[in-house]
Amino acid sequence: MCMQEQLATMRMAGAMQKSTQVMKSMQNLVKVPEIMKTMREMSEEMMKLGIIEEMIEDTMDAMDEPDMEERAQEEVDRILWEVTAGELGKAPSAVKGGLEMEGTTADSEMERMRERLAELKD
Repeated sequence: MCMQEQLATMRMAGAMQKSTQVMKSMQNLVKVPEIMKTMREMSEEMMKLGIIEEMIEDTMDAMDEPDMEERAQEEVDRILWEVTAGELGKAPSAVKGGLEMEGTTADSEMERMRERLAELKD
């Protein structure tokens, strides 16, 4: 039993030694301070980009006059009036309500849908 414990301890020591060698090699390959510096610079640049983007959006919003859309719509209406020689103004307004189906047609349509639904359930 004692020999097995010593053998296990020796194997563990060998594994630890190999792990240490691997860690040293990785540390030589990966320069942590250099990576941290690069990440910090990248973070600063991303923050600058976000601030610049916000400033541009604020400037663009400030440049728009409050009634710009209303004035644009009035201009479009005026041009349409000129192009159609006033005929567009004589046209009836758009229909706001939906078209109603005849009562019997709607009922038969509903009945047909119910039959199809019943067939699908079976």
